[in-house]
Amino acid sequence: MKQPFPGLALAVLGAMLVGGVFSRPWHPLSLLMAVGVVVLAAAIQRAMARHLADEVVDGGDHLLVRSDGIEEKVMLRDVATIRRGFGHNPERLILTLRRPGRLGDTIAFIPKGIRWFPYVEHPLAYELRTRAQLLRLQP
Repeated sequence: MKQPFPGLALAVLGAMLVGGVFSRPWHPLSLLMAVGVVVLAAAIQRAMARHLADEVVDGGDHLLVRSDGIEEKVMLRDVATIRRGFGHNPERLILTLRRPGRLGDTIAFIPKGIRWFPYVEHPLAYELRTRAQLLRLQP
């Protein structure tokens, strides 16, 4: 989701721009505005997705997180809170860590699967929170 979706959206916007330019007479100002819209859309998409992890693999008592060439093993007992990013589509989970690692003190990712009713807590968030609490209780 982090790489192909924004690229696909920009490709569609670019195709619409090219189709609009060649289908009728155009003015240089309208072409400049259209290019500005593509650049603005790319900047917004980059800002919305740059903090997302590339891959998160569940290892039972830990999560293996890969982001921008950095791979880190995050122990679930070190996760302080798990919340969902409200208002984002697709839905994302945000883990806040007790101790910052190489990836910082928060890890955000898009869980696999499609949810049709996103107004309740994500099942993965509940599962991870429960496992983290159980691991913290163990000596």
